[in-house]
Amino acid sequence: MDSGGGDTRWSGVPEKRALRVQASILKQALPKGVRVSFGEGRRRSDIAMALLKGDREAVLALPPAIEDSLDLDMHVMRSTHTRGHFELLLVLMEPLEDQRLRSPERRAVLRSRLNTSDPETEALLERDALN
Repeated sequence: MDSGGGDTRWSGVPEKRALRVQASILKQALPKGVRVSFGEGRRRSDIAMALLKGDREAVLALPPAIEDSLDLDMHVMRSTHTRGHFELLLVLMEPLEDQRLRSPERRAVLRSRLNTSDPETEALLERDALN
């Protein structure tokens, strides 16, 4: 499902791709004593959702390493901390460049990066949303 030009290491059947991503996360998390639970993403561009649990420093050290090793975009959805127990909910998704231009997530990111007070820019983003 590579849309051209991107890293094809993680392309393929979505279920198999998600399993490869999950295995990579587990290989990095388990040696550090971090427990991992997985869920399904909500958007078409989501590859995997991971809940990391454990020591705060160990959990917080993982996202940059995971993102670098997988070459996927990552969003932190939630973090919680109670009495020495830290949780971080991550969603790993297609890199922005590989997402369909018409996806609401990609348009939202582009809007945040561009000057949308410019009527021409706003018209282009809206046109692509409708096509």
